[in-house]
Amino acid sequence: MVLVPSKNMWMKRQQCPCGDWKCFVTYEGEADAASISSCSVNNGFGSSEGTVAPYVGMVFKSDDEAFDYYGNFARKNGFSIRKERSRLSPQLGVYKRDFVCYRSGFAPARKKQMGEHQRDRKSVRCGCDAKMYLSKEVVDGVSQWFVVQFSNVHNHELLEDDQVRLLPAYRKIQELDQERILLLSKAGFPVHRIVKVLELEKGIQGGQLSFLERDVRNFIQNRKKVVQENDALLTEKRETDSKDLLEACRTTKEADPFFVYDVTVDENNKVENIAWSFGDSINAYNMFGDVVYFDTTYCSMAYGLIFGVWLGIDNHGKNIFFACALLQDETPRSYAWALQAFLRFTKGRYPQTIITDIDPVLREAMRSDLPNTKHFISLYNILPRVSSWFSLPLGPRFTEFKYEFETLYRLENMDEFDYRWNQMVSQFGLNSDKHIALLFSVRMCWALSYTRGYFLARIVSSTYWKSVDTFLKGIFKAETCLRGFFEQVQHNIGK
Repeated sequence: MVLVPSKNMWMKRQQCPCGDWKCFVTYEGEADAASISSCSVNNGFGSSEGTVAPYVGMVFKSDDEAFDYYGNFARKNGFSIRKERSRLSPQLGVYKRDFVCYRSGFAPARKKQMGEHQRDRKSVRCGCDAKMYLSKEVVDGVSQWFVVQFSNVHNHELLEDDQVRLLPAYRKIQELDQERILLLSKAGFPVHRIVKVLELEKGIQGGQLSFLERDVRNFIQNRKKVVQENDALLTEKRETDSKDLLEACRTTKEADPFFVYDVTVDENNKVENIAWSFGDSINAYNMFGDVVYFDTTYCSMAYGLIFGVWLGIDNHGKNIFFACALLQDETPRSYAWALQAFLRFTKGRYPQTIITDIDPVLREAMRSDLPNTKHFISLYNILPRVSSWFSLPLGPRFTEFKYEFETLYRLENMDEFDYRWNQMVSQFGLNSDKHIALLFSVRMCWALSYTRGYFLARIVSSTYWKSVDTFLKGIFKAETCLRGFFEQVQHNIGK
């Protein structure tokens, strides 16, 4: 089965700016969310501690809601469940659902073919009668599912929590973990090393992942069977959707002469990079374009495109959209083209200051194409990286390190900053650490002793970053094709 995404999903890029493809970044809150989702069932009824046993007459809005609820109850009580039978009617569709214990029934006897080697694997099924049966009724035009039978009587031992989490029903590999596993596998890491890396990155003890080593092995083998065909179909989908996006730009240009866009194509006339802006956005830049935030933290999972957006702030502290681009990769060539396209939109007017994430490749492109613009990296972009890079290696000393780091950030004298930085590096044994070296190499973009005097308006305030986050989430919540994404951008900037 080919696993081509039917929707275009966006996620924060996890590749570390240090340049080591084996290194990746977790963002504050995401790692916690991933670990929570990998260890618990989200059922919409609150915590599993408060889950009441199902009972006859209990009502659910849908059979899926009922299955999630029963599954959460099962996990808390040491077993898992599966879907058994369902019944259909022309009027109601599926109107009965049977959910049973995973050990319900008996495994059918399998006939052994002549000369066939058959593994003698014992079935877990033992005729357990624990179950929950549902029936659908339409009440005042609304479908509801009622529990008509329930039994929690098992003929087998129920499992402790550290055992029940290893049942197949609960061994889920989350999407972020899947991406990481595939990356490490392509790098040649053996399965046992991949598992060890994931445990270290999550800061958990061995054997505490929500899946087993054999699940990782099976996942890799299954993906290898479809990856080539999947890549081919994704390439075709990207080409088709890119043409639709380009057509949307042309149509918008015909209706609005102040709309601007630019595009690059390869030797086969296929879209590589595309950027666009609106007349009102360019007018806003002419008034408030002294300070620009260029965000490139998101990428498309379906298309492999990098989303870059130029944002600003008005005299009321409100977030403003200036322009955006979809880039085929994060190479100097693509970044240089994006910056040049932005300057073409603004008729060559350079911003005084441009704020970005930590990205050495983007920094080099800016040095070439925006030589007179000051480059600033906000602490908002740095601190999540500091936590991701140093919390595990330093362990309990990380709190002390973070305090010292923030103290150095506020120093006013450059020589004092350099001297105390070297002291800090030696104190925490980070002399050979690639991330500490990266931070020091771009210190003139973030340390206050180097950036004092930069014009930043109010862009570095926490309120502004929250508005940026809200704006981006508003764009990415619609998991649509590229043309739909274009329309979503229009909608979110009030066009």
